[in-house]
Amino acid sequence: MTFSLTRCLVPCLLLPLALFAAGCRQAQALPELGKVPAFSLTDQDGRPFANSALAGKVWAAAFVFTRCPMACPKVTKAMKGVLADARREEVPLHFVSFSIDPENDTPEVLRKYVRDYGVDTSRWTFVTGDPTAIRTTAERGFKIAVDGTADPSKADFGITHGTQLVLVDKVGSIRGFYGSSDDGALKKMVSDAGRLASE
Repeated sequence: MTFSLTRCLVPCLLLPLALFAAGCRQAQALPELGKVPAFSLTDQDGRPFANSALAGKVWAAAFVFTRCPMACPKVTKAMKGVLADARREEVPLHFVSFSIDPENDTPEVLRKYVRDYGVDTSRWTFVTGDPTAIRTTAERGFKIAVDGTADPSKADFGITHGTQLVLVDKVGSIRGFYGSSDDGALKKMVSDAGRLASE
């Protein structure tokens, strides 16, 4: 009888330990995937905006342009949803949208885009500036592909680009890439941002 009871108790005791260990594995630190390069651009209000303005903040980057017919509106709407979730869960997350069509996307154009989408600029900044600097920042800094030049006669207005959101920690290290059309990934992004904010 004693032997039988022991055989029953051992698995029962080990199961919670196994579940606890699995939980610990899930809570492993987020990987460090590179450093955000220094940049100096202009925000939607025409003011200088540099990466130094984000020091000490958890933030996420996206690359969009206002004339983009399909992908960028979806990215922007997804970002609005993420910020709503972050606000509800009290996660201090800031967004930065880099225009990859800066010849068109002047501060004035960006301000209109902000108004059209009802963007909260206390937690979301749109930036524009030198085309070469922005493309270099996208491709070499954030590992986001950008290709083509604006052409209204072509599909996607002649510009193709990655639509992932890139999560950055308080010291400027990239900590994750999240598909902007993947609801599960976006929820994980809010959770990951909360973890980084508490570190």
